[in-house]
Amino acid sequence: MRKTVSRGLGILLLAAFVFPAPARAADDVVMKALHDELDRSMKQLQLEQLEKPYFISYHVQDRTSLDTSATFGGLLTGGVTRVRFLTVQVRVGDYQRDNSNFMTDPPKANGLSENVVLPIDDDYQELRRQIWLATDNAYKEALEILSRKRAALENRQARENLPDFSKEQPVTSLEPFLPVKMDLPKAESLVKTLSAVFRQSPEIFTSSASLTLTDTHNWYLNSEGSATTQEDSGATLVAMAQTQALDGTPLPDWVMISGRSMESLPSESELTSQIRTMADRLAKVRRAPMVDRYNGPVLFDGTAGAEALSQVLAPKLIAMRAPSSDVPQIESYAAQNVSKFQERLGSRILPRSMNIVDDPTQASYQATPLLGAHSVDDEGVRARPTTLVDQGALKTLLNSRDPVSSIPQSTGSFRTFGAQPSNLFLNVSDGVSEEELKSQLLSMVKQRNLDFGVVVRKVGREINRVYPDGHEELMRLGQFDGLDDGAFKDLAAASHDLYVFSVPFAAYGGRLYPGQGGAPLVSFIAPSLLFEELTLKPATGELPRLPLSKHPFFDK
Repeated sequence: MRKTVSRGLGILLLAAFVFPAPARAADDVVMKALHDELDRSMKQLQLEQLEKPYFISYHVQDRTSLDTSATFGGLLTGGVTRVRFLTVQVRVGDYQRDNSNFMTDPPKANGLSENVVLPIDDDYQELRRQIWLATDNAYKEALEILSRKRAALENRQARENLPDFSKEQPVTSLEPFLPVKMDLPKAESLVKTLSAVFRQSPEIFTSSASLTLTDTHNWYLNSEGSATTQEDSGATLVAMAQTQALDGTPLPDWVMISGRSMESLPSESELTSQIRTMADRLAKVRRAPMVDRYNGPVLFDGTAGAEALSQVLAPKLIAMRAPSSDVPQIESYAAQNVSKFQERLGSRILPRSMNIVDDPTQASYQATPLLGAHSVDDEGVRARPTTLVDQGALKTLLNSRDPVSSIPQSTGSFRTFGAQPSNLFLNVSDGVSEEELKSQLLSMVKQRNLDFGVVVRKVGREINRVYPDGHEELMRLGQFDGLDDGAFKDLAAASHDLYVFSVPFAAYGGRLYPGQGGAPLVSFIAPSLLFEELTLKPATGELPRLPLSKHPFFDK
């Protein structure tokens, strides 16, 4: 992952003071400081007789974050923090070959970016000073890295003569900032109330409720002429619980709901109901039967289909440029992080009745908000719909401004960590009703003389046996084998109805990184999915012992 991201997130974690939410000044002092220093740097920044920058960009993020958590009705944490930081990107050389896409040891921000904390006061002179110093440092590092890169590549025969940076149409998009309300007392009261629901669940051993609310004001400016301002907000509430089966198997469950603000989340009574349902389900799973091994059809019902899409296919739909290096071990390791889908463009990865479209321009689907909507990405490229899979065939991948083979341009998808999905639609032209889908599942069960089939309603949390007569029975959670992109290629059927699943999402090199701080919100819109054959087996590993005594609250 780019050092820009890791250092930027680290800066956020160091912001330990509480500040008021930012308000936009009548005249935008931040944008003025960026513009003036950019203009001066492009004209004057040059070391001796060495090359001048051909590209400079500034990205300022002014982020206010509310975090609070509670357990069993008692408050654990609570606070509001604010930090403003700047990412400077300086490129020396030209679009064909510059100081990017190269790694050395020790790493120097990949020779591309410099990160600094800016004052949260709109002090024009101090902003200019900090921007100047960061730009100067980034330029010097860019010169050094470009020199190393040229030396390393001098005697190599390039397999592809790919440019290092794509040329894109400049964008001007100055959206007004509309700050999200940060009500810490209300948030603390909510998590305390929700965490106290577990006082009615003696079979739950550990539990918590947490709420994270972020509001980020973004300024972006580059030397090509792009100038953007936009606001990015998100609220994620997570209620987690864990118990153990009677044989000691750990059993986790959770409720996670995301929105743009606290007000967009379900009501307290609705959240309470969902958490109580989750706790009751987890208590039943403790005594549910465990499958030794199951091979057969599996139905991912409702939002479980969208969850499966988010975990299995979505991380592989992201392109990544493997950097070169003057250290062979680094270059070899970096090459392993490239999604294998980059070598499969044109091949079939889904049934011919299906396509996948990433559409950041769509704000809702059938009255359900889509949380990945945005107008401009973090590289100043206009966001637009991209058809990734058409009639089952992989056409392209989501990409940044780092060209890869057969994908020379950005798809307007750079979000925090690199290219990421926004609103990912899995559409099907021959979908059937939910009743027909379950009927097909039971037909497969009968044809194979199985005792039961499997229905997943929440990935990793709720799974049921379904018997030939149609009745269902909750079963113990296990591990799936074969739930990969090959299984998607051979999907047996899907519903015509689509379901929305929204979650903070971060993927890199074809892999999903759940729980990554600062991950953008992404919405996945997909049908119920029927897989003809998957393997379900018990979780492996040593089992911990059950607690020796009762939960003290219930030991009365």
